[in-house]
Amino acid sequence: MPQGLTYQDAVKLLGGSGPLLRIADNLLGGALSVATAGGSDAALSLFDAKAEAIRLGHQVSSKIADLVRGNGRYTRSQRLHAAHGILVVSAFFEALDTCLDAAGLESAGFDRDEQTRLLTGSAWPTGLLAGPLPAPSPDRPYDVLLSELLVWSATSARLVAGHLSTDQLGETLSTQLPGIAVTRYEENIRRLAEEIPEFAIWMRQHSDRAATRGLEALESTLLRVTSHRDPARHRAALARAYRAELGHPILGGDAGDLVMPALGSAYLDPRYRVKPGGPGARPAEESWWDTEPRADLAAFLATYLTVPQAADAPLLLLGQPGAGKSSLTKVLAARLPPADFLVVRVALRDVRAEAEIQDQVEQALRGTIGETVAWPDLARDAGGAMPVILLDGFDELLQATGIHQSDYLQRVADFQRREAVLDRPVAVMVTSRIAVADRARVPGGSLVVRLEPFDEPQQRHWLEIWTGANAAHWAGTGHRPLRPEVLRRFRDLAEQPLLLLMLALYDATGNALQDAGDSFGTGQLYERLLREFAAREVHRVHGDQPDAALPGLVDDELLRLSVVAFAMFHRLRLWVTAEELDADLAGLGLRPSRASQTQAFRAPISAGQEMVGRFFFIQRAQAVQDDQTRQTYEFLHATFGEYLIARLVVQALTDAAARARARTLRLGPAEDDDLLQSLLGYTPLCACNTVIPFVTELLRQSGPASVREWIVERLRVAVTRPQYTPRSYQPVDKRIDHWMATYSFNLTLLALACGQPLRASELYLHAKDPAGWLRDMALQWRAAIPGGMFLDALEYLEVTRTWAPDGRRDLRLDRSDAEVSSTVDPLWSHSFGPRWSFGPDSSLDGVNQYFPIYTALQSMHLSGAFSDDALRHALDPLLTWAPELMVSFVAHGDREYESVAHSLISLWLASAMRAEPAKLLTAYQRALNSGLATGSSDTITLILNSLTSDAPRLDTAAVITLLARAWSRHDFGTAQRFAPFVECLLAVADPQSPGIAVLLQDHPELGRRVAAFLDRHRGG
Repeated sequence: MPQGLTYQDAVKLLGGSGPLLRIADNLLGGALSVATAGGSDAALSLFDAKAEAIRLGHQVSSKIADLVRGNGRYTRSQRLHAAHGILVVSAFFEALDTCLDAAGLESAGFDRDEQTRLLTGSAWPTGLLAGPLPAPSPDRPYDVLLSELLVWSATSARLVAGHLSTDQLGETLSTQLPGIAVTRYEENIRRLAEEIPEFAIWMRQHSDRAATRGLEALESTLLRVTSHRDPARHRAALARAYRAELGHPILGGDAGDLVMPALGSAYLDPRYRVKPGGPGARPAEESWWDTEPRADLAAFLATYLTVPQAADAPLLLLGQPGAGKSSLTKVLAARLPPADFLVVRVALRDVRAEAEIQDQVEQALRGTIGETVAWPDLARDAGGAMPVILLDGFDELLQATGIHQSDYLQRVADFQRREAVLDRPVAVMVTSRIAVADRARVPGGSLVVRLEPFDEPQQRHWLEIWTGANAAHWAGTGHRPLRPEVLRRFRDLAEQPLLLLMLALYDATGNALQDAGDSFGTGQLYERLLREFAAREVHRVHGDQPDAALPGLVDDELLRLSVVAFAMFHRLRLWVTAEELDADLAGLGLRPSRASQTQAFRAPISAGQEMVGRFFFIQRAQAVQDDQTRQTYEFLHATFGEYLIARLVVQALTDAAARARARTLRLGPAEDDDLLQSLLGYTPLCACNTVIPFVTELLRQSGPASVREWIVERLRVAVTRPQYTPRSYQPVDKRIDHWMATYSFNLTLLALACGQPLRASELYLHAKDPAGWLRDMALQWRAAIPGGMFLDALEYLEVTRTWAPDGRRDLRLDRSDAEVSSTVDPLWSHSFGPRWSFGPDSSLDGVNQYFPIYTALQSMHLSGAFSDDALRHALDPLLTWAPELMVSFVAHGDREYESVAHSLISLWLASAMRAEPAKLLTAYQRALNSGLATGSSDTITLILNSLTSDAPRLDTAAVITLLARAWSRHDFGTAQRFAPFVECLLAVADPQSPGIAVLLQDHPELGRRVAAFLDRHRGG
């Protein structure tokens, strides 16, 4: 049933063919009479409808317990939902009755003619009773429901008031009735909440603790409305299996002398956001989530499971890796009372990915209770219990199989719709990682829930549980429990439950986290975490090896783990398939670290499976496709992989540099960067934000000077004599030229990470124009690297145009926080070095000598780069009017050149923005200087026209000086050219003013032409 049911739907649901329906027929019949009849019969409908609605509301209130007694969970929810709708309308009419009483308008006090005069229209009851009514919903708190009731009551009151012939009564209804109606509604609902627990649930009359454990509040709330029926055999077996999960440790595996708390006690109810879904929903985008975080998960789920809306469409539950999505489904399956809920939890990793929803459910049933059970039989035997299906791991289907699953949620909604038609309504929850949420269309009517990170109170509560479970450990070892304030330095990790557990495990062995100083950074933490967990695994797997061999085995483990990180990095994904990982490991010559101890009829374990199968930091996604288990792997937190990438790169750099130093006396080339060439030719290191910062931190610890020398040497070769050697390691397909450009670009980033600038003259030692060579290399980088990544790399890269000591053009690259590059120096662009000298007012005509503007524009048009297009579009008016002004440069001082276009744009901005007079005058001086130097009549005319408008803002003597300079250096031969000059002159002052008189006296020809111009003007 739709959430916003109508009054008529509600009555039919509750009344059937009984007395309630007869009352409703009277009420709705009266409304029909008003809509079709006229005269005095219509007038009676206002009072009759009011009385009937109030009487029906009173009957529902008195009989509500009988109306829902003995019903199953879903039918009970339907009927209570309908009763709520009737009470909404009843409260409205009770408020109407109050307002009419206060106005002295009782039906008994009016004869038919007076009642006829009271009403001016006849359609109001139909409009009032046919629309959807406000109803409880899990995504809206109780106070929001009250606000919706107030709006609905106000709208309904205006509808009634609009058909009353007395304006004063209409005003009273519009202003007073809504508040009275909501108050009466609350009184009725609060009274009934003592008898009907669902009303208390919808009103949020139970309190959630700030950080409740294991949805205990949900269980206790739903037990208040339980039917106490004994569950049938299969349902009881499912309930026992799910309940047992609460006693299992939150994390499997050997924890040494530490105690893993049980799921039921360690799981904390998370904070969350909720929002209605539907076509166009974008839950993977942060901007879509405009709702506030909430901390009442138990109340939300209790409401969700006691309103009919749950059976309309699936609920999509989203969270980051390690946020506790799967744990929530386990706890929910265990906490729902089996007397009223038939729960089936489906781990999508363990069922056939291509199967229909029903087949996936039946396969999960067999895996849970060991029996083959048909879903229709199980649902029919539910005995009134509400079926709830928990589909856990939609993202695993996408990752592990690569199958297009955009219709999966719609298929779930279709399954629910079919089950409802067959009288087997079912609620469905689907979990997924946030990052892939947009890869499935969200059907209309769905709710989308996103789990929020742990806040500090939740972290403190979790630490209390952890500390209590391991009290014996603290007493036996003398170590200190982890304190909440320590976690603040690692907020990003502590916000996710599974990563918080990782930090607690790490600190428990020796208080390493607590004893670290304030300078202890994220990179150092990752190094210690990774090394310690790798050491544990090495001791477990290679316990028979001598102690001296263990550090090398740990390094081997971390090397393989770094290859996992690169496998994801090169594919621009947060996950990698088992097959892809095996291919990458084999391409680098890495095999399983020990011989597989296989059993008969079982395939030997692959290097990828061995590598990731035992690491805490990696989460495995799994799905069954075509009867084969397919797996993918991802890090619990993306920065683990990014640190491992930086770690391997720096280790390879330092090792290669050390080998090169050891071979300084050997003749012949040495390939010291074979591993680096394999790793760095596919994806720029700037593709992830934290890789370069991690590299910088690691290089700072190891001493970057010697490493930088080696990088620059290899970079010289890469940008002058690049060579490509075919490799067995090919994580992605890459053009050879793009591979070589990406490799040199990454070496450039690494050189800058050493902390010193990099100059083009360092790389191109013998080039006549090092800057030009580096520019050409940059074009290759731009072509090889996706636009977004390339721009990200340049965001904090400072490019400085400078000169080498020997006078060659140079470029200096440096890491910087500068957001805007340095201004353009035309002399540098024209290759005029510091040794060149120029006379005053000299010009550089770029069009004729150095820069073919038209073909350059055509080249930009061909490249189609957005940056080129944006700049060209902005300058199109100038390019159309006078393209030569873009590349004609004029001197304004010692080695200070700017283009005519630059001068004109600066002038227009200064004039339009009403700059201070001194700044405006300078802009006119430079613009006039540019126009005179190039001899462009159109430019001079443009400047004079602008000066005519701005003359009143400037000093008169200064303007006359500008005009004198223009007359002395420019030919105003035609009348058309001379007119703007005279208009500007007249705008300054009267021709007889002293300043102008002097000007005309000093320039007799000018005086003669001005006089002739004025005579012609007067004659006209």
